[in-house]
Amino acid sequence: MLITDAAVQEAAANLAQSLGGDWAIDPEAPADGAAHLTYSDGRGIGIRPIFGGTTVQLWITGNAAPPLPVGATPAEQADYEAQVAARLPEGHRYNKSTTLVTEDDEDPADIILRTLEDHLLPAFEYKPRYVGHRPWIDLQPASESRPATSRRPRKRSPKRSAAAAATEPAS
Repeated sequence: MLITDAAVQEAAANLAQSLGGDWAIDPEAPADGAAHLTYSDGRGIGIRPIFGGTTVQLWITGNAAPPLPVGATPAEQADYEAQVAARLPEGHRYNKSTTLVTEDDEDPADIILRTLEDHLLPAFEYKPRYVGHRPWIDLQPASESRPATSRRPRKRSPKRSAAAAATEPAS
């Protein structure tokens, strides 16, 4: 399914409702074909159709860290500093593109919401260190994480693999 510049604005309004909280369309955003959402604490989300509307570029922009509580203990200060170091800094962006063309002809707003929830929104609290890094996955207990494949590697006996190597012609 394709998405147009006008449909992006409508999808952004629906996303703001789906995300809940104080997400709203940014009234001060430039009219550049992208939709911009802001949160009351300064976080931002951007959505832009690319490649003729078959794909969308999504990005988030970090906000200022909350202030350290007055009278915090040294342990609370250390926790605060670790939390600030792990989060996406103010003004920094993290992005991901996603295709809207699916076999199921899924609604673009659903695809965008799923991509935001799975790949971008967690990056506000746990900034990725490199492309494809998703540190929030590392924090899940092993029972919650999904296996990379459903196939098990075959076990080979040392005798069999040695015998197979001996019968192969030399190159």
